[in-house]
Amino acid sequence: MKQLLIFAMTLLLGNVVAYAQLDLPPVAGNPRAMVSEEVGITSITITYARPDVNKREGKIWGTLIPLGFTNFSFLTNAPTAPWRAGANDNTTITFEHDVKVEGKDIKAGKYGFHVAYNPDSSILIFNKVNNAWGSFYYEQKDDVLRVKVKPQPLDKSVEYLKYEFTNHSANACTIALMWDNLSLPFRVSVNTEDIVIATIRDQLKGNIGFNPQIVLQAAQYCFTVNKNLEEAYGWSKRAITGFGGQKTFPTMSNWVNAAVRTNRLKEADSLMTEVVALGNAQQLATFGRSLITLKQADRALKLMLDNQKKHGDNFVVNSGLMRAYSAKGDFAKAIEYADKAIAQAPNDQQKKATEDLKTQLKGNKDIN
Repeated sequence: MKQLLIFAMTLLLGNVVAYAQLDLPPVAGNPRAMVSEEVGITSITITYARPDVNKREGKIWGTLIPLGFTNFSFLTNAPTAPWRAGANDNTTITFEHDVKVEGKDIKAGKYGFHVAYNPDSSILIFNKVNNAWGSFYYEQKDDVLRVKVKPQPLDKSVEYLKYEFTNHSANACTIALMWDNLSLPFRVSVNTEDIVIATIRDQLKGNIGFNPQIVLQAAQYCFTVNKNLEEAYGWSKRAITGFGGQKTFPTMSNWVNAAVRTNRLKEADSLMTEVVALGNAQQLATFGRSLITLKQADRALKLMLDNQKKHGDNFVVNSGLMRAYSAKGDFAKAIEYADKAIAQAPNDQQKKATEDLKTQLKGNKDIN
């Protein structure tokens, strides 16, 4: 029994030694860092250690960081090892979804990130091994992607290596490795709209798909980006006829919007009476403007006239009619309603804005 106990304790201690880690400061005082941002809904995260210049200005690139590949490889003893793009553990970069780097596809995942520096054209390497110490055991066969970029001079020296996200757009950003007097920038682009729609589709299969406001929001996103219109039409109806759905101005006007965008024009016309009944003056005027945007000037004018019948002679109604007649090319009629709106403007700012629109109408220019 005693021997069995000793064996068990030995096994336990062996496991503790194998898996326990002390929380110690980083090697050589290189601060550990992580930077993460989103492009659309795609998270991009870089984890790295930050070496400093330490009075080596101008001696980093091409000296401390050699040109191209080095013979630091423990596997080949040949010039096959790139730089780890940081200090200590290899730098890693994680893409939440599939992206393009410098126009080339790379799948979602976590990658070891390395650099083969050259002042004219440096190679950026994304490698499937993401848990290595440095690049001593780097192997090209594990590369997922290589791209070439041109290093850029910096106006001000960067003491501690860093990664920065710049030049943001809805579908792209630039990530730059910056150290000493150089930057290595690379462009990451994301198909945000398709990713969002795919995510929405999955989410609507879960419990939030029983919330009609969420379903409505899903359809409206598709209309905003003008993609996935048929499925969005189905979501528009589901927000009304599905679980918990109800007829409100937002849901009914969105259904009309869906019908127009999918060329179900008779259906759109049949729903208009209910839309008018549910909307206030501002809602109807705003919806009328959205129909103008969809090149539905006749339907927009009819809606604005119905708004007039329901809500009378006021600034919002007359401003809507001004825009509807402008969309029809009837500038004389549009000016008539512009004059009414100017007289009814609730403040000087809206009065001035309407006067400016009238000036455009007098030059026979559509104000929409």
